[in-house]
Amino acid sequence: MKWTLISNITADIKEYHLVSDESVLAVMKYSPEQQSVRISYKEERLVFFMETNGYANRIVFKNVYGVDQGKFAHHNHNNTGRLEINKQIFDYNIVDNNQPRLIIHQHNKQEPLAVCQIPASPTRQDSFFEQAGMVLGMCWFANIPAAQKMQGLSQ
Repeated sequence: MKWTLISNITADIKEYHLVSDESVLAVMKYSPEQQSVRISYKEERLVFFMETNGYANRIVFKNVYGVDQGKFAHHNHNNTGRLEINKQIFDYNIVDNNQPRLIIHQHNKQEPLAVCQIPASPTRQDSFFEQAGMVLGMCWFANIPAAQKMQGLSQ
């Protein structure tokens, strides 16, 4: 699997596709202006607004009503972090800076829940929010039941 930047025509919205074997599995749209991420798969949609709450490497995900839904943390020194969403906890790490791969773990660090390639990006605040969106999108997609994923690919 791989997150691919599809459109960056304007600074308003960046669109990424989660692709496997040239099939689009999920779409993530990041708006720097609104600090929001929208993730879609078939008819399912997620919308979150992101706030830093004063900590440079932490994000709080809020729903459209401003209610906290989860947290994201990234540790620059070892390229690892944690996502807490819907009372589930996911740990992740990013390996190989030239062709970065995102590895998601839940419950067992020896068995990855999901692995995907992500675009290399310079270190800046926007890329931190985009990275949070990609981690959120991967965790969400990895938790969709396999039968539902297969049904989505066949349509």
